[in-house]
This record gives sequence, structure tokens and C-alpha cells, in this order.
Amino acid sequence: MVETDMSEPNEDIANQESESLAVVTEGEQNENNGQQPDASENAKKEVVMPKKRKEMEPRSEVWDSFTKIVEGDVLKRGKCNYCKRELKCETKINGTSALNSHLKICKKNPNRNKDDKQPTLQATRNEGDGSKCTLTAWRFDPEMLRKAFAEMIITDELPFAFSEKEGFRKFMSKACPRFNVPSRRTTTREVVSMFNVQKQKLKKIFKESCERVCLTTDTWTSAQKQNYMCVTAHFIDGDWKLQKKIIGFFLVKGHRGEDIGKDLERCLVDWGLDKVFTITVDNASANDGAINYIRRVMNKAKSSIAEGKYFHMRCAAHIINLVVTDGLKEIDLSVARVRAAVKFVKNSPARITRFKKCVELEKVKSKAFLSLDVPTRWNSIYLMLRAAATYEQVFYRYADEDPYYALDLNGEKGPGVPEAADWDNARKMTEFLEHFYKLTVRVSASLHCTAHIFFHEIADVIILLRQWCESEDSLRKDMAKRMIAKYNKYWGDHKSFNILIFIAVSLDPRYKLSNYIKIAILEMFGETQGQVVWTEISKTLHELFEEYGKIYAPSDKVQPSNVAQEPEARGTSLMKSLIAQKMRTSTFGITASKSELEKYLSEENEEDGSKFDIREWWKVNSSRFPVLSHLALDVLAIPISTVASESAFSTGGRILDPFRSSLTPFMVQALVCTQDWLRGSIAVNDEEDTAELTKLEEALLEEINGLNISKNNSNKDNSVIMDDRTS
Repeated sequence: MVETDMSEPNEDIANQESESLAVVTEGEQNENNGQQPDASENAKKEVVMPKKRKEMEPRSEVWDSFTKIVEGDVLKRGKCNYCKRELKCETKINGTSALNSHLKICKKNPNRNKDDKQPTLQATRNEGDGSKCTLTAWRFDPEMLRKAFAEMIITDELPFAFSEKEGFRKFMSKACPRFNVPSRRTTTREVVSMFNVQKQKLKKIFKESCERVCLTTDTWTSAQKQNYMCVTAHFIDGDWKLQKKIIGFFLVKGHRGEDIGKDLERCLVDWGLDKVFTITVDNASANDGAINYIRRVMNKAKSSIAEGKYFHMRCAAHIINLVVTDGLKEIDLSVARVRAAVKFVKNSPARITRFKKCVELEKVKSKAFLSLDVPTRWNSIYLMLRAAATYEQVFYRYADEDPYYALDLNGEKGPGVPEAADWDNARKMTEFLEHFYKLTVRVSASLHCTAHIFFHEIADVIILLRQWCESEDSLRKDMAKRMIAKYNKYWGDHKSFNILIFIAVSLDPRYKLSNYIKIAILEMFGETQGQVVWTEISKTLHELFEEYGKIYAPSDKVQPSNVAQEPEARGTSLMKSLIAQKMRTSTFGITASKSELEKYLSEENEEDGSKFDIREWWKVNSSRFPVLSHLALDVLAIPISTVASESAFSTGGRILDPFRSSLTPFMVQALVCTQDWLRGSIAVNDEEDTAELTKLEEALLEEINGLNISKNNSNKDNSVIMDDRTS
């Protein structure tokens, strides 16, 4: 029996069947009349008989696992390809239901759907540490897989159409045939749903575990030259863990400061955040207007600290970039020559191989190989110069080995071959940039508190610049002068600093208001200005403590007097009161009556060790200093940089990728925010690891060279064989 598709009949076949019925009917009538059909009628009858239809491919997937057993052109049974069991499957009687049921219970079926309720143990890699695995119970859950797929789209910044890519669907058909990969529309709906769910969870955290937030703003540009503002909230939760959450990524409607401030206000209202401690921004003039607008709004609502006097925090990474960029201008030619030399060698696998032979001959040992810089990232210039300077003698030998090296670099467009003076400049610049490189990494950390360390970092920078200004080396002197001029523009006057930077270091129990801090301030600002700064720090610390005391001071519980007291009890109570009064006026009472701040400052400083955790210290001692700990909670959450360390070295703008640039502003915000919330505290660096790529490149080159050598040897062997045969 042949299966046919009854829902869409073939018109030609239908016509043939009607003709056949007509002929048969005519023959029956002739027989009934007793008339014998003549030869012509028989011939006609043979001509119009329908042809056997072409057998159609079985539509049911069950036939991939069964073999048909046909008896007399009728499909009777199906034989299982795994257990060889035969089951009835006549089309009009049984169908393929029995076959499908058998596949689900066939123990030899490798694709058998196991009990969905029965989990399977499997090894899962840990998030954040892929080298470790954990045994987890897994079961097939289509809903869970759809959510996991949407999460992958978000976290890996994939386009929604990724689910419809032919290669991915082919892979999923092999990896998990049971999972029906969702379409782009389904994926989009799942992403929006995940955004709303995660947003409600974060709102709950803000409501229950966050009293006050510090904000950072950063500007992004789309492919259509539209400006987006990224707003991030920083706070320390009730468990004294530092949290960083993006709460807004929206299209900026205007470039005036007040317009930006209104956009920021709408974002805060949406999240129900009415208490802001600081806002860290770059040096764009419009940001000043935005902060002034937010200050007015907060003061009107009476929710700001010190009337918003300390709102404005300058981005340290942005200022460091400006300072370093000015210093690099002094050695532009030397940097260009070293860059050209590195680029020439890395342009060809053959040149790299020749260069490595020169390294072996010169016996230079270095873990870092040559790397090219990125024009908009000054840290890559530092890494390039540091690695290249190690191979100075190797470059001299390479120039003798490869005549095209000097020809190319000394050509019309070439800057010239690096000379001894260029390599000397590179080493000096490497030494100098190293301080700024490490400084930027430390102050741009997004998973650790940075407010209390910035004072020490910036103090080291100013001392270093002053030492180089007095150097006898002309290059160092000129670089330092250019850089210190830029430094003084932003940080030269103590008024350009947010005084909370100094409050943060005073809340570090290793330093407090110690002589070390006082001497460092006098060195930074000079004797006269330093004394003013020192007095202002102490005054501000006490003012903030008093203001926080009005908000968070524990209320004194007054016990009601008991009129029906016994004489003994009354006498005991009077004695306690008398002793307490004497203690308050005695030497012992001085310590007891001290405020939290005075008690904190009078205690011995903690030892300065590398393992000291300032948040853990305040967590343990918060019961001793209930008011001061609230101040520390807010101050230590202040971010010094607006960007994470992986983006802090960039001197260019932040650019949205083409996929996100093509989306609506709402969808862009949903993707960016949800990605940040899902990643949580896992540090993700979207930049490629230069050292890791270099190692991979070297391994691939060795593999390619090995294949070429074996191929050449094979060709030589074949040529020898051919020569033997011809001889």
C-alpha cells in the first residue's frame, strides 16, 4: 500500500483515477448485455489504465528507526532497527502510533527520551573558574533551555537572528535534537521578559539592602552617531559587599547640562532611588550642569548629605589618560620607529621565524614576545615598548640578516630604523609609564573599594613627577614638565579635589588622621596650603559624623521608674546612679563619654598588611561604631573611575557594535542592563589577552613550519625515488 497526502491531492492523479473508473464501468455494462468487447476496445482499455504512482518519501520521523515489512503491496509491520521487534502498522488500522510508543521505551534506542522527571548527573564547569567542575543533576527542560539560550544571547552579545543561523541549527540537531531552537521573535520576547524579571529583583535589593548610592556616568556612541548615557549605581550592601549595577542605558535627548540632568532624574525616579551620595563623571562641561540640576532636586527633597556639596567626583582614569598622552608627545619619533620595527617583523611568519633564530643566537630570555600597540589605548604602547626594548640587540642582528628590514623602514614612508637613542627613550618611557599603568589598574577596579587608596596613589604620582622635573636627563625633564602642567590643571589646587578622597583615607583604620597623612598632604600642597587642607579634612570629618549621627544615632531607651520598688532595690538604683555620675567625671569616665569618632581616632591603628580587608574590618566593628560605620559604608562605595579597568586606558570613545546600534533604544537598554545583572561579580574582559594571543600565534607558526618541513622532506624523498627509477 502506498501512502498519499490526502490534504493536498495531485490533480493529474485525480484525473487518471476518474478515467479509470469510467472505463471499468463501461466494461461492466458490456458484460451485462452479453456483448464481447472487441480488440479495439481492449486496446483502448489498456491505454487508459492508470500508471502506478511514484512512491512518496515517508513523512513520519519514526521510519528513521524502523524498517518497513510489506506483504502484497500492503504495509503490514515495522521492524525496529535497534531491538528487531516487529509491530503492526497498517495505515487504515494501526498507523504509526505503536511505533512511536515503542521508540520511547526501547532500551536499545540511543535517542530514547529518558524520563524527564529523572535527573542525570553531569559535570558542569564553575562560573568564573572554568578549570573546576561540579556534579549537578540535569534533566531535559525545554523552558529552562529557552531561558538559557536567551541568557547566552544577552551575555555573549549575539544578534537575535543567531538562532536561525544554519550552522547553529545543524549543531543543535546533533547536540540536542529534542530542543526546538526558538525563532528570533521568541528569543526577543524571552530577552524582554528576563529584563523585567531581573529589574524587579534589583529594585527589591535597592529597597531592602541599600540606603544610599554613588553613581557613575559614561557616554557611548552608536553607528548612527547617537549618544547614549550609561548610568551605574555603586553601593555596599548590608553584608558589606561592594555592588555595581547598571541602572540605565538611554538615549540622551539633548547636550545641555540640564537636559542630561533631567534624563538622569527620570532614571533615578524609575528605580525609586532618592538618595545619591556622589556622581563620578568625566571632564565634559555639560556634566557640571547635570550635577548642579541633580543637586537642586536632591536638596529640594532634603535627601542629600551636606546639601550635595560633595556630589561632584572627577574620573581619575580620564585625567590620567590626559596626563600620559601629553607625556608621550615628547618621544613620538622613537615610538614610531619601534612600532615600525615590530610591525615589520610580525607581518610575516617567515620573518618571525628568522627573528626567533636571532633571539636564540643573542641568548635573550623573555616571556613576552613582540606585540603591536592600539592607537587609542596608551597601555598597549607601554606593553609594546616594554617587550621590544628587551630585544634591542636582537633587532640589530636581524638588520644584518634581513636586508629588506632597513630598506622598508628607511623608505619614503618609513620613520627610520630604531637607533640606540630610540631604544634608550623606549626604556625610559617604559619605566615612567609603568607607574601610571599600575595606578590606572588599581583605581579602575570595579570589584574592590578604591576610594581609600586613591590618596596614596596620587601622592606617589606627584612625587615622581617632581623628581623627574629635577632630573639631569633632558627627555625625562621635558616629559615631566608637560605632564605636571596637565596634572596641575586638574589636581594642582586642593579645591579641585573632592575632599571625600581625604575622608576615605581617614576612615581607613590603618591610617586615620595620623601624622603620615598630615606629612603627605604638606608634601603634596606645600606648607601653607597643606595646613589649610589638613584643617578642612578634620572639620569635614566631624561635620559629616554629626550629620550622620542625626540620621542613624540609636535612640536612648529610658526605663520607666517603678513606684512600688522595695527600699533595697531603690537604694541599689541610687548607688548605681551615684557611681555612674562619679565615673563620668573621673578619668575612666572620659573614655566612656567619648563620641564614636573620638573613640575611633584614639584607638591604635591597624597594621598595614597586604591582606587587610577594610570592608571586613568595618563589618566586624560596625556594632562598636554604628554611626561611623554608616559613613564608611557610603564613602568606601565611591568609585574613583567611571569605567572598568579593561576600558580605563582608552583615549577613544565607547562605540556600540553594529547589531546594538540597529536596535531601538529600549531594546539596547534591555540588553546592556540585563547583561550586567547576569554577569554579576564575575570580572569579564572583552579585550583580547595580548600575551595569550602571542603564545597561540607562536604555537600555530611552529605547527605550520613543521608541516612545511615535513612536506619538503616528502617532496625530496619522492624526487629521490623518481631519480632512482629513471636511472
